[in-house]
Amino acid sequence: MTEPIRLCKDCKWYRKDWLEHLIGTGDTFDLCFNPIACGNFVTGGSKGQYCYTMRKYHECGMEGKLWEAKK
Repeated sequence: MTEPIRLCKDCKWYRKDWLEHLIGTGDTFDLCFNPIACGNFVTGGSKGQYCYTMRKYHECGMEGKLWEAKK
């Protein structure tokens, strides 16, 4: 049986862009705050990266390797 698609909106590290949320536009500026991919290993903070970029070009990939379910 196939595994369901891992959508960023269902991930623990996903944050909707507040302006796009208010005006109801797309998801272009939604952010991923996964500390493994976006974290600062000195301070422990995370600046976030665009979800699209993380899935298309970085560690998470189209498979959603860094995806974690929301609790």
